[in-house]
Amino acid sequence: MNRDYLPKEKAIYQAVIELFEEGADAGNLTVSEITARAGIGKGTAYEYFTGKEEMIAKAFFYNGEMFCCQLYEGIRKEKNLYDKIEFVLLTMEQQVSRTNCIFRLIHMLSDNSSLSGWIRELLQQKKMFGEMLAEEFIRKILNDELKGRSMPSEDQMAYLVFNIYSKIFCYGMFLKDERYIKADNRETMRRLVNLGICREIEEIFSLK
Repeated sequence: MNRDYLPKEKAIYQAVIELFEEGADAGNLTVSEITARAGIGKGTAYEYFTGKEEMIAKAFFYNGEMFCCQLYEGIRKEKNLYDKIEFVLLTMEQQVSRTNCIFRLIHMLSDNSSLSGWIRELLQQKKMFGEMLAEEFIRKILNDELKGRSMPSEDQMAYLVFNIYSKIFCYGMFLKDERYIKADNRETMRRLVNLGICREIEEIFSLK
């Protein structure tokens, strides 16, 4: 699911994510701060990247890729659909800072900065080469559920992918709300989201 990364390239990505998890702002973050955290020379970084914007944009995609890979491994151990969705939602809870990095990536798409330009360009490249990991991950869950059943139409599959993605996205937003800091509140919301996803899938799969 993921490609191999050169050690110094990977060090830059991990440094960016760590700095963002500590509250760094994209506009004020410098190449020097990134390379110092990564433990490599500033000049060396420019052998891999054109500048700060490329470093940050690719780091966010790297974070999303690693997160999806972790989820892939986790759902393989779960036996049924509910438990697979539960694993995804619980992992989002347990790794809120990592989840927030993904939401920050989406938020940055809304401005007109050079960083958002890099993000949009990378999105186009991934669409071109079929590397949309969130979509691929959701389709993996659906294909596992399809074993022994009739295949729904592509339109139905596309609807399910979009529907599941939007519900998971909304759950990530719920985790940022102070009302859901308490474990009991999160458990209730997690159960409702999970049941909603499972019900939607079963309804589509039962269509003739």
